[in-house]
Amino acid sequence: MLILFVAVVGALIPTIVYVAAVWWLDRYEKEPVGLLAAAFFWGAIPAAILSVVLELIFDLPLSALGGQGLAANLFSASINAPLVEETCKGIGLLILLLLFRREFDDVLDGIVYGAMIGFGFALAENLGAYFLPILSEQGIGAGIATIFLRSFVFGLNHAFWTACTGAAVGYARLHRGWMQRTLVPVGGWTLAVLFHALHNAGATLAEQTACLSLGLSLVVDWGGVLMLLVIVSLVLRKERRWIEQELAEEVGKGALHPQEFELLRSSWLRQWRRWDARRRGGADAYRTVGRYYQCATELAFKKQQLRSLGSQDAAPAEIQQLQQRLGVLRGQAAPWLWPVASNRP
Repeated sequence: MLILFVAVVGALIPTIVYVAAVWWLDRYEKEPVGLLAAAFFWGAIPAAILSVVLELIFDLPLSALGGQGLAANLFSASINAPLVEETCKGIGLLILLLLFRREFDDVLDGIVYGAMIGFGFALAENLGAYFLPILSEQGIGAGIATIFLRSFVFGLNHAFWTACTGAAVGYARLHRGWMQRTLVPVGGWTLAVLFHALHNAGATLAEQTACLSLGLSLVVDWGGVLMLLVIVSLVLRKERRWIEQELAEEVGKGALHPQEFELLRSSWLRQWRRWDARRRGGADAYRTVGRYYQCATELAFKKQQLRSLGSQDAAPAEIQQLQQRLGVLRGQAAPWLWPVASNRP
């Protein structure tokens, strides 16, 4: 019972923290919780199970030839596993894109969905392939050391790798050209496989290199995470420009007040006002303000998509519906956003 408790806590608690951090990064338009859960579920169950089956199948020829040494382990860990696992996780991204295309707005959405799939996969892999077996066979000491390495030192790896694929899928979503829509996702998947392979090679050769190769894996892994954070920062700036450009038109038409515009263009001011609404009006006020933010941001993004991609991705009728809905929501949210009556838009 203690072994199960330690394994579950060691896998689950860091995962919750990482998921919350990635969710927080999506500053302007949060993705639907149901789709985020579906992405996590894909990584934890279908992708994990399919990966185990396919890796066993692809390892059979090597086993039949008597491959059991370092070279065989290196091939399995650095070629077989990255190709299979990043493909199985990437399939989930393609399913989300095909079925819920309108929820994919840009690169950031791809990163978020890819990371969720990666977190789900890592949770299943850590529990089933590492924490429970090592705790059972080698004891608490070895188990805790493994938990520390896989949940903290390398805890973002699967999310980072699949987010590379997701970022490329999100980029392709913004473009019309067939080359950008096909070659870029393949390139993102290739990067995911490459980073995965480099990490696994470093881990496999750790004993032979006195852990120097594992140190190289650490540099590559965290360097890649920092690279993604830089990309996220750049995408957030672009999203802010979309909001400023598209909602400025709504101000010009009188549909939004300049005070609202200043609020909606600032992610930090949004969050402060929303928590203030919760303090004064409780959970209902918090949700009401959130719906107002979400609608305004979705309107800006759809207008931008219509401008850049045409009516195939954002119909004028859909934009008109969002404009009408925003008019209703801004009235509902106003008491919680503008507490002083004389300052209300």
